[in-house]
Amino acid sequence: MYETIQETRRASEITRLSRLLHASDDGLSICSISGPGGVGKTYLVKQVLSSERPQELGYIHLSADASNPQTRGDFFGLIEGQLATPSLPPPARPNRHYFPQTRKLAAAHRELVEKATAELGVQEGAPEEVKKAAVRLLRAGHRLNELMPKTREHLNVAGLGLDKHNTPDVLDEAWDMAGALKALSGSIPLPRPIGDILGQNTRDRVRRDLFNVTAEALLSDLASVIDTKDNRRRRGRPKEEKPTRLLVVLDDYEVLAPLLGDFLVGSLLPKLASAPFPTLLVVESRDDLEATHPGWGQHAKGWLREQIRLVPFDEETTFGLIAETGIAEERWASIYEATRGFPFLLTLAIEEATAPDADSALFAKKFFDRTTRWMTPKEREWFAAVCYLDVINEDTLRVLLPEEEVPLVQDWFEREASIRDPAARSFRMRPLVREKALRYLETRSPSRHREMLRKTTEADGGAPFPPKSQARPTPQRPGSGAERSA
Repeated sequence: MYETIQETRRASEITRLSRLLHASDDGLSICSISGPGGVGKTYLVKQVLSSERPQELGYIHLSADASNPQTRGDFFGLIEGQLATPSLPPPARPNRHYFPQTRKLAAAHRELVEKATAELGVQEGAPEEVKKAAVRLLRAGHRLNELMPKTREHLNVAGLGLDKHNTPDVLDEAWDMAGALKALSGSIPLPRPIGDILGQNTRDRVRRDLFNVTAEALLSDLASVIDTKDNRRRRGRPKEEKPTRLLVVLDDYEVLAPLLGDFLVGSLLPKLASAPFPTLLVVESRDDLEATHPGWGQHAKGWLREQIRLVPFDEETTFGLIAETGIAEERWASIYEATRGFPFLLTLAIEEATAPDADSALFAKKFFDRTTRWMTPKEREWFAAVCYLDVINEDTLRVLLPEEEVPLVQDWFEREASIRDPAARSFRMRPLVREKALRYLETRSPSRHREMLRKTTEADGGAPFPPKSQARPTPQRPGSGAERSA
């Protein structure tokens, strides 16, 4: 159902992205695809790549997303684990190991972090939370770039997995502690031949200029994979067909931005723009790129070729889609009201309206999992808590959450358009999302569900919970003519 909705209603966006894939521009081209969660960004890209087959257009395809929570705060965990994997899809050769220089650099970085971690372990007097924050900063690469500002806002402590250590004092102390480590002040010998390829003043570059030295290693490896114009002029067409251009797709960029933003804008993109092969970078994010990092507007705007903003379907389009499913017309308005035309929510509402197991525990679990699939473990905890609040603000959040998490959760909820009710005058959860999530939470842990209800009901002066408008409807089979909430 979701596939049908996207294919029939995103024709213009599909055409724009397909045209960009076929373009023959040299240098760097960037396509930004933005829109709230659940609006169909990921599916749009997958659909275009499936139909256009970039490998047949000469692309080597690299990608990264936020699906692995273990790599969201680990710079080389993401680079080596997703973006620059040893093996690559066709037209790359199947038995060749790619990105050797990048892997050697990753090994050197891991060794540095291990030495720093061991040094921190024997230090006395420093709080454990400060030591842990210092190690996280090193894994993220942020303390290995001397000119990096150390403000809490710039580092996005929640995005780097530092949500439990979010006070400015802890972060500043961790920053200073990491900078004073002997492991960072000594020279870091790099395995050969990376020193020869990258140019050796590298004994300090890993710890002081990690982003630039990593970008250079990536470009060095890519130059050996891609058949560049310079190579063809020197030796003619190779016997084996090689890729001639690069495609990079970054999904969930709003989650990856705290880790990759400075590396991309300050180091990798300028080098890709001057590389001897063309590059297309597709970035999927809930926000416009300029909102994720000031450098996108200041330094990268000239490379932006397409800015595709996806929005939910309007009422007329939604009604047309619902009509195709055979659901009775008298229920269309309630489904639109519940979903506001978001393809993801609309799909779930239609599935529930037509599924024989709509009231089963497994259906509720499926809804919960699909709604939270790109959230971090911490964000899933927050989501499960705010489901119990009729109004979400810093005062109501204090009823359920520790004081230090309250501003972080409020900021997170205000950005989560896929679960936030856009029509409400205060910050509230979408009724459809809240109702289905509460059904799952009640089934999973009845005692905790009762305890959460007790806390929120007492804080709300004994008001009934959940509100009558969100009471669970009585399920009816589609086409029976009985009214049922979406």
